[in-house]
This record gives sequence, structure tokens and C-alpha cells, in this order.
Amino acid sequence: MPERHVLVSLSAPGVEPARADGMFEEFTVAHRVRRAGVVMLCGIGVAAMLIPIPIVHLLGIPLALAIGAITAVRQLSMIGRLKPLRIPCPKCGEPNRVGGGLGYRSLAPRERICDSCRRGLTLTIDVDGGGVAPK
Repeated sequence: MPERHVLVSLSAPGVEPARADGMFEEFTVAHRVRRAGVVMLCGIGVAAMLIPIPIVHLLGIPLALAIGAITAVRQLSMIGRLKPLRIPCPKCGEPNRVGGGLGYRSLAPRERICDSCRRGLTLTIDVDGGGVAPK
């Protein structure tokens, strides 16, 4: 999977944005399909574990399969994942965890809440103009 250096910034109205260098891991089509398959297998595994549990299996098995299928389909649309990093909040200065997780569908700016002061922030991932040069 190709990785790119990116410039990640957290911004809030009225203050200078906080910036940090990050790594964005781009998913190939084969990697997306493999991730979707693993997610679907996890859903099937959870459904199989619910078979012997009375009453719970009536609703649990269809839910596990439906959630597994929906999450697997969503994995097919993910373009990549930002490696986990910490960026200080531009308002209060406390570090915020960004990145990781299941991935991003696009690199469009997204709204998030500060982990500490609960203010609204905008997370921007700049692939073209940012980051340090690869070593």
C-alpha cells in the first residue's frame, strides 16, 4: 500500500490552525476487497457464536450479518487511512487524537469536536501541498 506524507491541520474560527505532518496510507482495490472480506468474516463469526444462545439468537444473528455486510460494503468505498497522530487544539492547546480507524471515504475537510474543550474543529488533510519530503 502506498503511503504519502500529508499536512494535517485542525482549525477553529478566530485562531491560527494547528498543523502536523502525517502519513496517509492509500488503499488499493485488492486491499479494500481483503478488508471487506475480513469484516464480513467477523460478522459471520459473531453470528455463529450467537447460535447456541436462546432468545438472543433470534435477533442477534440477523443483526450481526446485516452489520457485517453494511460495514463490508463501506470498506469497499474507503480510499485510505491516516496514521494515528496527535495535534493540539487551536483553542485550548490540549492534544487531540486523529487518524486510525477504518479509513476515510474522501479527503474533504470534516468537522470534529475537541477531545478536551468540546469546541467544534475542522480537520483538513492536505495531500498536495504539505508534509515533509519522503526519505
